[in-house]
Amino acid sequence: VTTLATKGPRNTGPLGPVATRSWGDPLPAWNLLGQGQGTYAAMYPFGWISYGAFQTDISMRFYSPIVAGEDRRTSLPLAYFDLRIANRTGQTATVSVMFTWPNAAESVNGAAPTVRTGLANSASTDRRTGVTAVTLSCDDPSNTPDAYGSEWTIAARPGAGQAVSYVPSWNGNGDGSDIYTAFSGTGVLGGAPLDNSQSAGAIAVSVTLRPGQATVIPFALTWDFPQVTMNNNQTIWMRRYTEFYGARMTGPADAQPGGYNTYIAGSYPFHQSRQIAQDALAAADATLAAVRSWWAPLAGDQKVPAILRTAALNQLGQVPFKTALWAAGFVSSTDSPTLGQRLGAGTPGTHVYVAPDSINGGNLSMGGDVDAYGYLAYNRFFPSIERDRLLAMAEAIVLDPSGNPTDPTANGDPYVAWQPGSAPVPGASDYLDIPSKRIYRMYAYASLNHDPAFLKRVYPAMKKELAWVQGMIPAGRVLPAGAQVPGNSFLPLTNTYDVIPVLGADAYDSMLYLLALEVMIASGSRLGESRSVISQWQGQLSQAKATFETTFWDPQNNWYKYTEYASGSAVLLDTFYAQHVAEQFGLPDLVNLSRYRAQLEGSYGIFMSHLDADGNLIGANNLGLPQGVTTYPLIGYLFGSPETPTQEHMIWTGANFFVGATYINAGKRFRSQALQANGIQMASAVASQVWGNLGNGLAFDAPECWTLDGGVANILYPGYERPIAVWDTFNALDPFFPPVIP
Repeated sequence: VTTLATKGPRNTGPLGPVATRSWGDPLPAWNLLGQGQGTYAAMYPFGWISYGAFQTDISMRFYSPIVAGEDRRTSLPLAYFDLRIANRTGQTATVSVMFTWPNAAESVNGAAPTVRTGLANSASTDRRTGVTAVTLSCDDPSNTPDAYGSEWTIAARPGAGQAVSYVPSWNGNGDGSDIYTAFSGTGVLGGAPLDNSQSAGAIAVSVTLRPGQATVIPFALTWDFPQVTMNNNQTIWMRRYTEFYGARMTGPADAQPGGYNTYIAGSYPFHQSRQIAQDALAAADATLAAVRSWWAPLAGDQKVPAILRTAALNQLGQVPFKTALWAAGFVSSTDSPTLGQRLGAGTPGTHVYVAPDSINGGNLSMGGDVDAYGYLAYNRFFPSIERDRLLAMAEAIVLDPSGNPTDPTANGDPYVAWQPGSAPVPGASDYLDIPSKRIYRMYAYASLNHDPAFLKRVYPAMKKELAWVQGMIPAGRVLPAGAQVPGNSFLPLTNTYDVIPVLGADAYDSMLYLLALEVMIASGSRLGESRSVISQWQGQLSQAKATFETTFWDPQNNWYKYTEYASGSAVLLDTFYAQHVAEQFGLPDLVNLSRYRAQLEGSYGIFMSHLDADGNLIGANNLGLPQGVTTYPLIGYLFGSPETPTQEHMIWTGANFFVGATYINAGKRFRSQALQANGIQMASAVASQVWGNLGNGLAFDAPECWTLDGGVANILYPGYERPIAVWDTFNALDPFFPPVIP
């Protein structure tokens, strides 16, 4: 008898134990696998482990039913575990597999620990489906809302020649010897509780195999924690999956206060994990086929290098792993809506969604600067998430007096309590890039998903955001200017490159402004905007494009300099973010094409010259200097020094993926194999550091960045949102969305 696990790691860094990279051991009485007796592989949503400790050949495939474009199965609290046993010996073998699970709280280490008492376990077999399940429930008035009526279920659906048994309760708080003893004798569990603690349960399946025979034992784990809470349990929402098991939200026919999408009390029956397990195992073959239908063509796409396929699929794991909220109805809050109305209440059927920039916290990604880099992935795989959070953002924009609300912080009540925006102040206001990114993302969703009704609904918000950006244009100028150095705020947060200083306008934000004007012209033309308004935007665009060229083009270095330096020059790796997006949608070019190509070709060697200790490329840093120059023309006043500036020397994983896609698309356009190869190399360099060099410890934890000076050993923000931009690289190599939208 061997438990398919090893002891947990104890990771210690320069500041002491690293909690997120350390975890506990299996119970002490259990016989564990030795190091090297298991081989792990993953291409999300699938994972595989092959075990080498047995006479029979044992392996496991595990996955959640992530079905691109479908909310029902994608939202289910469900994991499949398929154990494959092949008898490669010359003798008949009887093998038993046991699955145990604790009746655990959702969270014990958070700011507001889950209280989960009143535990009660039970077992049953469904005659219709053949599923046997052990359910670990709780019910007590003292439980916190995130644990109210919650439960876990472990289940199996035995096939031909397989026999199932179970134990409803064993001591999950002990050393594990009780359940080990019960299983070790015959591999068959007795059906009776081993104690009264209700702290853990177990289910086992036994099979006898002739030499050469193989079988698969299907297990499932489901859980029903239907309420998600924010701000120390002060705000409560129902989770998305509950709507497929009875929960209802108010709609046009429900005349209730609070607007649409309020949970209708009593509509969800709670305690549905057993039903979810029965449904899941009964439909396992169809579900596996549905997952493979979108996954297999991408996983095996030979037009995309294997390291980029690995990075792209596994990076999607960040979406559910750090999600704070995907809702099916608002329950209650002690806070009053900041903007006079709970966001998402204005459109029936809106399921609000929010996730942190990083598993380490930060602002919540709701259409702002960071998650904009992954907009193609959301539109391809989770379009309803992209739609609904943009609908809610559009409501916030319309309700906010400034027209540019600020993304909420992770410790607040998103969609209820909100941080209102401020009126634009040229040269002082922060994050000049966000309004333009919201504008193009709304247009992108409507175009990619062929949803003109969506565009019509959000168009007023898009106009209001454009007005805010134009309010950032100083008197007598035609390009907007964000927060300056030293600036009027604590940090010079000009845009997503927030501590790289600017002087006057900058190329990144100015080009996004050009993109916003082009999007507004295209949207307004579709929606019957007045000729005078369209003509005004066209005039502003023409003047802004001409000014962009004269302001930023540096003929000496053959690049667009990042900002209006008083002397000297520097180039941003991500200069052509907006140009790349414009190309995706067949919009007119934002810049001079010959200069565009010249910068890509001429600056590549400046950015891509950094190696790790083994001689491997580590990616491109954010800001480049002319050959022979070592000091930047502007130095931020808060972090770093002239010798080791902060973000200038950072290598951003997501930016490398996005810029890599820019190179690939430009290479196709200009019929340049060299540009395409450069783009693949740039994206592959960072992908290899995360997903290829496992010694770096970054897999499933892709950081925002590492530094030019410290390399991959010096990272910031693990589990970041921006690396989902790898799907932009994937799309450039083999488009899953057409590059030109009619």
